Amino acid sequence: MSQMNNKEELRKEMRRRRNDLTLTQIHDLTRKCFDNLAALPEFQANQWIYSYMAIGSEVDTIDLICDFIRMGKKVAVPKVEDDEIAFYEIQSIKDCRPGEFGILEPASYKAPADDPGLILLPGLAFDEKGSRLGYGGGYYDKYLKSHPDYPCAALAYELQILDEVPCEEHDKQVDYIITPERIIDCR
Repeated sequence: MSQMNNKEELRKEMRRRRNDLTLTQIHDLTRKCFDNLAALPEFQANQWIYSYMAIGSEVDTIDLICDFIRMGKKVAVPKVEDDEIAFYEIQSIKDCRPGEFGILEPASYKAPADDPGLILLPGLAFDEKGSRLGYGGGYYDKYLKSHPDYPCAALAYELQILDEVPCEEHDKQVDYIITPERIIDCR
């Protein structure tokens, strides 16, 4: 079986596993992820947080973004623009509207945020070396390549941590994986 078929099969399986979680479990696990994220020195040291906007059964960043703003962090969220993503500052979740793929995006914006900060990544599966199986669009890999000095952390449930995730040369490793149970330092 080719690596692409393997990745697609793995994506299906990981979506199925994650979708088995109840809304209550997602909420509780998200709160525990936040506690671990808040303990991360890179979270504490950076004023800017570049966060994905959760959809479906992902670790719920929508709730977390409200916490980040209350903590005085500056928050930027992605908008898809010509096969790439750019991050724009928001003051509230109310600043967002559904965009491409039904994911919330900033509705009105100025110049893209470009101050150093911590990038929070979504994904379907991860391994402890920092390999990440995304959704196949390559948006975050491109963004991370153009911002190599920004620390990046994936938010994930323990069920998303595998022994090994198939990766290719262009795939960017994550620095940290934050789960409800632990912080995995992949550097």
